[in-house]
This record gives sequence, structure tokens and C-alpha cells, in this order.
Amino acid sequence: VKFLRRFKQLLNPAQVFDLMNGGPHLGLILFQKFDNFRILVCGGDGSVGWVLSEIDKLNLNKQCQLGVLPLGTGNDLARVLGWGGSYDDDTQLPQILEKLERASTKMLDRWSIMTYELKLPPKASLLPGPPEASEEFYMTIYEDSVATHLTKILNSDEHAVVISSAKTLCETVKDFVAKVEK
Repeated sequence: VKFLRRFKQLLNPAQVFDLMNGGPHLGLILFQKFDNFRILVCGGDGSVGWVLSEIDKLNLNKQCQLGVLPLGTGNDLARVLGWGGSYDDDTQLPQILEKLERASTKMLDRWSIMTYELKLPPKASLLPGPPEASEEFYMTIYEDSVATHLTKILNSDEHAVVISSAKTLCETVKDFVAKVEK
């Protein structure tokens, strides 16, 4: 709260947004017409991730530059970007704003990993079974994978999830076609 109050004293209060009251959407929308703008996210990795996700949704990646003022815990990104581990002294805010204004930019590569469980075939029986049983099993695996990833593509608002599922879906179809050709 003291940082929020102090930023409103140092900056135009219309430029200061409390993530706990409405999130980052409104602040980003108000500045989306600017060719370039810089924002300072005050918080941990979760707050930064939230703002970055909103920047992605609004397609502001090219015009918005982001700095991090690490508060609380979970500040790995701030450390990596050279902003330090944590601040608790609001008297340093004018210097921090100057540092933000002069800071060089770095590209940030964001990605996510999706995992899913694959049903493995039961252990081979000592008694020979019909070949159709094995084919039915693999058909079920392909069908489940296709259904899962189509659902993710259709239901997700996250670009990374859609791309990842589309890639997996393509690989699944390619594997299926190769198996059918055998």
C-alpha cells in the first residue's frame, strides 16, 4: 500500500494501477494507442506473469516494455533481469523510476510445457492374441490424443496452449498415417 501511495505522489495517479482492483487489463487498454510505453510491475513472478499474459492477449508485445520492482517473494524473474531480489524502501522510488527510464531492453522468451499421460499397452501375454486387439488399442490412443488436443485448441484462450496442442495434434496424425501405411 505504501508503494502504491508513493507512486501516485511521484507520477500522475492516472498512470498507477492497482492489480488487486481490476487487474492489468484497464491500464494496458488505456495506453495501447501509444507507439511505445514502459510499465513497471510491482510484485512477484505471479504478478509479472499476469501482466505479460494480458500483454499477449492484447497483442502489445512490440510496443510495451516491462520493468519489475520485486516485492514480496517469488522474484526469480526480477533477479534474472537485473532488478534485484526485493525492495521494501519506498524512499528509493524516484531513483527506481529514473533507472526504469534509462534501462536497456532485453527480449524475453516465454513458453510453457504441457504434459499428458499416455496409456501404455498392457504387458504382452504369453498366449498369442489376435492382431486386431493391438490395433484397436493403438486406435484408442490416437483417438484419445486427437480428441484431447482438439478440445484444447477449441477451448483455450492462450496462444501457447493452442500452438502446443496443434503441434501435438499434427504429430499424432502423422504417426497414425505412418502406422496405417504399414
